[in-house]
Amino acid sequence: MKKTTYHLNRTQILSILFLIIIFGFSILSFLIPDKQKSVEENRILAQAPSFSNQTYFEGRFQKKLEQYFNDQFPFRNSLIKWKTASDLTLEIIESNGVIKSKDGYLIERINPANKKELAHDIKSLEKFKNENSNCNFYFLLAPNAGNIMKDKLPKSVHMADQNKYMDDFFNEVKKIGIVPIDSREALRKNANNEQLYYRTDHHWTTGAAYLAYKQAHKTMGLDSNIKYKKLSVHRNFRGTLASKSGFTNGRNDELQIYWPKKGQNYHDSIYNFVDVKKTTNTFYSFDNLKKKDAYTIFGGWNHPFYTISTPTKSPRKLLLVKDSYANCMIPFLTQDFREIVVVDPRYYFGDVNKIMADEGITDVLFLYNAITFESDESLNLMLDYENS
Repeated sequence: MKKTTYHLNRTQILSILFLIIIFGFSILSFLIPDKQKSVEENRILAQAPSFSNQTYFEGRFQKKLEQYFNDQFPFRNSLIKWKTASDLTLEIIESNGVIKSKDGYLIERINPANKKELAHDIKSLEKFKNENSNCNFYFLLAPNAGNIMKDKLPKSVHMADQNKYMDDFFNEVKKIGIVPIDSREALRKNANNEQLYYRTDHHWTTGAAYLAYKQAHKTMGLDSNIKYKKLSVHRNFRGTLASKSGFTNGRNDELQIYWPKKGQNYHDSIYNFVDVKKTTNTFYSFDNLKKKDAYTIFGGWNHPFYTISTPTKSPRKLLLVKDSYANCMIPFLTQDFREIVVVDPRYYFGDVNKIMADEGITDVLFLYNAITFESDESLNLMLDYENS
């Protein structure tokens, strides 16, 4: 009887290698411990989501699971760098949602808004507003670089209309009694005179935050009249978009803080950072200028919860619900409120209504950048604390 010999063709060999790679990475993903934070991207990485019937049927569980696998994929940072290097040889201008743009700018892509999520946001905000109807409510939704700096984008790039999303959102919050704070006009007027966004980072600059603060000052009826001078604290800042994309062409940036000019009635504040058990009269973490993410000079990090006490004459107490865009604006706000309670819903998992009652809050300000707010559901989870 003749012995049969099997020969694998090229397609079969490649298929087997592909399966080995897939199964190999799957096994590694279980063996390698999950990482909590990405230093390169300056953000908390997604962790394994909890399953419930509600999150499954609403589609939130599947979305979180996909994000978890994306964030915890073995050798993720090395693969991003390898992919970007290969893209550059093909003159590809976009990597991992970051677009290589004019004048050394790396700009984050603006994706189409999810109308279902927008409705969910409004419903959660309305519930929270009704539960605390004796307070003043404001929402500062900050535009992103891809909106204000469209002229820097390559002509071949087309992104979603963020202005349409912001207009719709502002119209909806008005209906439920929340006052919108729209900084777009002020930013556009100053776009040619001042750098409003970093070239390699997704944040706006302190200058842009100050322009938005002046708009908030007017809308919220604030009283302070402090004059500031600009101080350069870092001249070689390289941010999260450079790390996220792997692009090396983006020009490094200058980090600035706004320091009160002498001879003014400026009040020093006491910052109580609960998570790290630290009380200080200095908001700026100058030691962090030596670290990779120098932007954490503003407050040190995105703390889940902390309080700020200032000996001002104002009786008003503010709850600031925010993402990291608020960090460089916080020093301006300290001069307008007796106390500020700062909450970042991405990391805070307590009952925000209890904060409202315990701290005697008079004003609530939500401050988010539009990309983060549209894509992140942590605010809904915090406001819907009982069901969460």
